[in-house]
Amino acid sequence: MIVATGNRVRLRLAELRDREPAWTWMARSDLTADTLGPSLYADRSTPGFDSFCDDHPPFVFDGTQPFDGRALIIQTNGLDIGFLGYRQINLQHDLVELYIWLASRALAGQGHGSEALQLACGWMQKTFGVNRFVLRPSRRNVRALRAVRRAGFRETDLQAHEVVGKLGLPRGNHADEVLLFRSLPLPPVSLTVDPQRVYVFIDSEFTNLTEPRLISVGAVGTDAAAFYCELSDWPRDACSEFVRAHVLPLLDGDAVPHPVAADSLARWLAERAEHAPVTVVSDSGFDRWAISDLLGREDLPSRVEWLRVPIAPEELDALATELRLRRHHALDDARALRYAVLSAHGNTGIIGSTPRSATSG
Repeated sequence: MIVATGNRVRLRLAELRDREPAWTWMARSDLTADTLGPSLYADRSTPGFDSFCDDHPPFVFDGTQPFDGRALIIQTNGLDIGFLGYRQINLQHDLVELYIWLASRALAGQGHGSEALQLACGWMQKTFGVNRFVLRPSRRNVRALRAVRRAGFRETDLQAHEVVGKLGLPRGNHADEVLLFRSLPLPPVSLTVDPQRVYVFIDSEFTNLTEPRLISVGAVGTDAAAFYCELSDWPRDACSEFVRAHVLPLLDGDAVPHPVAADSLARWLAERAEHAPVTVVSDSGFDRWAISDLLGREDLPSRVEWLRVPIAPEELDALATELRLRRHHALDDARALRYAVLSAHGNTGIIGSTPRSATSG
């Protein structure tokens, strides 16, 4: 599946059959010596295929855990010419690490890698709500540094080890790594309403910011429908103090297993999409993560797309008070979000719609 197209290259989602070619391009091409092995990289050996598979498990190629990492294949003129991957999306710091290599030296120096990185950043922002990106090449890899800078990435003034610690990044591959960042502007805090679409406003609650586990999901639509479910498979001891104080006391207590909740949400969205295309709106990438985590896949149901409208938390706080909603209850937060977005268009929808629960068939 093609996910982004530029002037020189396009990106498609990688499949498991791409794992061996990707390893060959990395470890057995005429570009390998520029990044791995002696004599330039005696500190980083060339991995065997089994080691590569350990570092790139099946979910990287099948999209079942898109917030834990994913692979893309770079194409030009219908030919596969390179590999571009991203590691776990750090939602707390709104950051993801990218990495890239081309299939052969003949492809280098033509702008393929730079454009692929630009396309990947735009696609990831639109698809998963992440806005900041980092690459960590070796300072010895002059060719890669040039390509990354052409893609709009810039080196931080801080020491690499300081940045790694502050952002909670894993240990890098190179002692002389260079951290280069690119930040995209946030999406607009507005929504151009299409009367031919159904808009579903969604919110989620989860255990903590660093290693979230989904607790509940709430959604309300412009068609007056509502959805709410609580999950039963999250560990209470993983909850942050904030969640213990502000989220858990508001739970209804009618929790269901993950598969039941997933099936119910998928059917509820499909019902909306039967009548008109659906845009799922949330104010945070965490909610896009919640949808993927619940449904167990990277793509949304047919005729459903996602859009981030970053409403300030302070505005939602004020609306919860004004509308007498329970702040940090997933369904009521979805109602507040709907009001905040649609009130700009003079149409706030039906605040008091009755939710369909995950157990109601």
